[in-house]
Amino acid sequence: MTIPIETQEYASTAYRSDQAVELPETRAKRERVGDELQPYGAYANLNPYHRTVEDIDTVQSSERDDPEFYKEHWWWDHQRLRFLNEKTGLKFLILLLPFTWIFTLLIGGVALVGWSVISVSDHFELPAFLFMLLLLVLVPSWIFFAFWIIPSTTNWLMTNVVGAILKPFEKTLEKKLDETLEDGCSEFNRVTGQVKFALGKGRSFEAPFVEFDAYVERVVQRGGIFYRLMFVHRYTQKQFNKTSLSNIEAEKTEVLALWDMLQRYMDVTQPLPDMPRLEPFRHLDPVTAKYDQTTSRNPRYWRDLDLEDWQKGEGAEILKKQRQYAWGRRQCRVTPQLGSVDMPTYRQSRPETACVV
Repeated sequence: MTIPIETQEYASTAYRSDQAVELPETRAKRERVGDELQPYGAYANLNPYHRTVEDIDTVQSSERDDPEFYKEHWWWDHQRLRFLNEKTGLKFLILLLPFTWIFTLLIGGVALVGWSVISVSDHFELPAFLFMLLLLVLVPSWIFFAFWIIPSTTNWLMTNVVGAILKPFEKTLEKKLDETLEDGCSEFNRVTGQVKFALGKGRSFEAPFVEFDAYVERVVQRGGIFYRLMFVHRYTQKQFNKTSLSNIEAEKTEVLALWDMLQRYMDVTQPLPDMPRLEPFRHLDPVTAKYDQTTSRNPRYWRDLDLEDWQKGEGAEILKKQRQYAWGRRQCRVTPQLGSVDMPTYRQSRPETACVV
């Protein structure tokens, strides 16, 4: 079990919105067709509503299972906000068996029904209309039956069959899974002001937070237009959008509030965003601890909250503010600094772990 450690001081490279950072001009245009560039340093002080609701439920259910849930395998804390960059291979392995089972039930079942009807028809020399009638009745019936049993059988398969097979190899698999997750682990580091995106196979891309331009990306799907947060490194044009950090959202304001929350998390002149999953660590961050003492914040506000009542009252007001906030009036504090220093001079001030620009 890992004991969270109090932050004693922030690195000199930590992001501070009240200090102008001299930045070189970018070689490529920052405007992107269909994507909206987001400003730095203009805070709405709004956290993403739907993510907050999910977090309340996650935190409360986790605490019911283990009162010290946040001391182990908890990816958000007062120093690092960790998340997975896209790991297609891992997802494929995890979902392979249930998808195979579902495919077998649906496609294999329909094929078996068809073959059985043909065999019975040939054996008893059934007339054509009766043959077609059997197909029209049995095939849809099987499809309906398959969809009905898929949830329960898939859950039983993963819990009992797979669990029993893998039980002797549990420790080895846990270690391998931890290594795989760690390999795909990316992070926003509040203490150092650095952002790291995992590239897999032990590789990563790291750079100061202020070097990443954030965009609200439009994602066109069958159901319409959706939105997610995308990061582009200003000086190499490396793009990161398929992460577990930002879901594809139906409301653009949810993504705008996510960017607002991320900035305040990284800004050491600001207290930690008041998000449920960060609550157990607020007293370990010096700026946040001082703020909470001044405001007399209840240290267990989210964990003791009645979610249903909150959604009807304060939560409804927060959602309303998120949707009605004048997001378009925010002014960027980073853009005016672009070109204030040449690239060779800027390189000398960058951390050694940062990517080459």
